[in-house]
Amino acid sequence: MSVAGKRYELAVLLCCLVALLLSSTAVRAEQITLKSHAVVRGAQITLGLVAEISPPSSQLSAKRLARAPKPAQTVVLKREQIERALRQNGVDVTKLSWAGAKSVRVEGSSQTITADSVQQQIDTFLRNAEARRPDVTFAFTPFSPPQPFILPAGSIQIEVIPAVRDIVGSRHFTLVYRVNGRTVKNLAVRGKLLVEADVVVAQQPLRRGAIISERDVDVTTLDISRLRDPLFSLADVVGKRVARSVRAGQVIERKNVEFPPLVKKGAFVRIVARRGAMLLTAIGIARQDGQLEEIIRVQNSRSNKEIRARVVGPDQVEVEF
Repeated sequence: MSVAGKRYELAVLLCCLVALLLSSTAVRAEQITLKSHAVVRGAQITLGLVAEISPPSSQLSAKRLARAPKPAQTVVLKREQIERALRQNGVDVTKLSWAGAKSVRVEGSSQTITADSVQQQIDTFLRNAEARRPDVTFAFTPFSPPQPFILPAGSIQIEVIPAVRDIVGSRHFTLVYRVNGRTVKNLAVRGKLLVEADVVVAQQPLRRGAIISERDVDVTTLDISRLRDPLFSLADVVGKRVARSVRAGQVIERKNVEFPPLVKKGAFVRIVARRGAMLLTAIGIARQDGQLEEIIRVQNSRSNKEIRARVVGPDQVEVEF
């Protein structure tokens, strides 16, 4: 082959190499196509949230641009702001090509809680309480419906807490809202609680010290929302001694009747300690008699420490920690 021919082949080869290099550079170049709107669920705005990246790059997509806005609020990021944030994160923006919107509006993801939703949560709580106490019917009416409010997006858990532990007598309910396990809202809803139940009523005046007979009492359906501790069964009172005088037509409460203590002084008792879903138990010795719901002194058998605990059943007390 002549010298001219060799030079020609060499020139063709160089042209092919240049074309190949230019082609692979074009393939490697990353194009950033900005969206006009995006919704962020987490705490940070990343490039992958606000733009399409071609070819896809997980490393570039994860680059942080700014802090996310609060739920239902928005921030606007201009292209020059995004470029500046990328440079601060070590990205050579001169090697990126840009397309799409000139700026992107980023909205904090949220969920709205309505008054109907709040009422439904309270009603569900009360229906569950009725299942545990079939002798009682609850109905709660708020004084005024709560205003709708916004929570962050995510898995929501709601805890309903009555003002009074056994519900009867509650004038408000507190709803604790948690999103992804984090408490984000406490809401107190005040209103009127109607509590209907079949309760024991005196048919005639009962004097202190008298023994209650079947003809002295009857069962009547009443609103017991203002009563502290009514009795629901004739078996609870017939044959018992009157501790406090009762007038005719009056609902008989536990304080009106003498009951043997559920916990006797010197007896071994089971101590139950609760905190949320956590439950611990221990054995103790009662240092005084105790009726249901009374606070008594109990000595822990293991530590010998004396504590105050609430009587919740026969030879069983409960403390909170």
